[in-house]
Amino acid sequence: MFKILDLRQYRKIVLVFTAFVFLHSLMYFDYININPTYYGWVSNGLVLLLGAVCIISVSPRKMPASYWLLGLLAVPMLSFLPCWLENGQSPISSLRTYLACWLPLLYFLLHKSKISERELVLVITVFAVTRTLITIVQQFTYPDYLFTFRPEGLDASGMFKGIERRSGIYRFCIEDTFLSMFLVFYYFWRMTKRFKITDLCLFLVGLLGVYLDQTRQLMLSTVLSLVLVFLFTVRIKHKALIVFLLAAIVGVVALNADTLFGDLLLMTSQDLNHNNIRLFSYSTYLFEFWGGPLSVVFGNGPAAWDSAYGQQVAYMYENLKLFHSDVGIVGAANLYGVITVLFYLAFLVFFVFRNWKKFRIHIKMYFVAQLINLPMICIFTQRVNCMIFLGFMLFLCDKDIRRYDRRIANAES
Repeated sequence: MFKILDLRQYRKIVLVFTAFVFLHSLMYFDYININPTYYGWVSNGLVLLLGAVCIISVSPRKMPASYWLLGLLAVPMLSFLPCWLENGQSPISSLRTYLACWLPLLYFLLHKSKISERELVLVITVFAVTRTLITIVQQFTYPDYLFTFRPEGLDASGMFKGIERRSGIYRFCIEDTFLSMFLVFYYFWRMTKRFKITDLCLFLVGLLGVYLDQTRQLMLSTVLSLVLVFLFTVRIKHKALIVFLLAAIVGVVALNADTLFGDLLLMTSQDLNHNNIRLFSYSTYLFEFWGGPLSVVFGNGPAAWDSAYGQQVAYMYENLKLFHSDVGIVGAANLYGVITVLFYLAFLVFFVFRNWKKFRIHIKMYFVAQLINLPMICIFTQRVNCMIFLGFMLFLCDKDIRRYDRRIANAES
């Protein structure tokens, strides 16, 4: 097809558009007054616009991660068939529900327009700092607030449910913690190259953002990824300084563990000693909630709320509190089938680990954290912003792979 649009001439416009689409996928930092109907229309319109631009714009040479990303977006659509045959939801309803999941096509716009790594990192950093600042401000303005993932109100049983409070902190859980994790990983990597106060401040803002969300598995995965990759990565400058910094942070946290994590430790103890809803969710989505044999292979499919299947899923979410998003890879298999899980594992093995030595440590930390979180958090069961962020990370992966390959080629010539 004849290409008529060279996005390299519109780099700044593409960058602003990318930031807007990402902000939209974050639901404008979970702004509480969003109209879901209008929001869905805008999402689908953005996908169609992205697709059209990708088709008519000049393409760069094939990038290492491009086919993998397309596969991660396309393979879950195989679930439309069992969703129709076994759950009674039409393919049109499934497509309408799933369409917004193609917003990660932003990855191709970044490559086509030659957006620099520095520009993309700046966008992510601004978003990450903004969500943390909003969370801090709302600690003092509550009960007045504008941004939260779970607004207070009446639950399915008619009981009033306010904003959850853990360890003295209101959990607004503004989308999404991976932004703060990126600050931790990226600016830690920067400090290993050359120590700057600005990088230290952004690193600490990232840690604060992760802490303010009060989500145990994300705290754990952030710390474990940071420590594991650091310990097993060589050629790090200022290693003594970084070790001292980490030791100081660990020391401060340890001395104030009861104040900082008292409620979290109590919750963990209660979860270990009593049957909890997450275990029930695992049992339900692993052994019970299947439309038929095709669903096991290809998945039950995305739930359209105007179908009988969608209403059943809505009932399980709202009344039984059984969420696909709480059971990670099991939830992904239930929605999109074993085939999607296998493709994702193949992506980790044949793309991520095959190119492991080519990645800088902040990218390695991101994928280690993703692996650690798989039992409870999987990109396929979260909001579409998680897949968009994966697209951003794959864009950075491509940059690292090309940079490494050029260095090897120059050394051999």
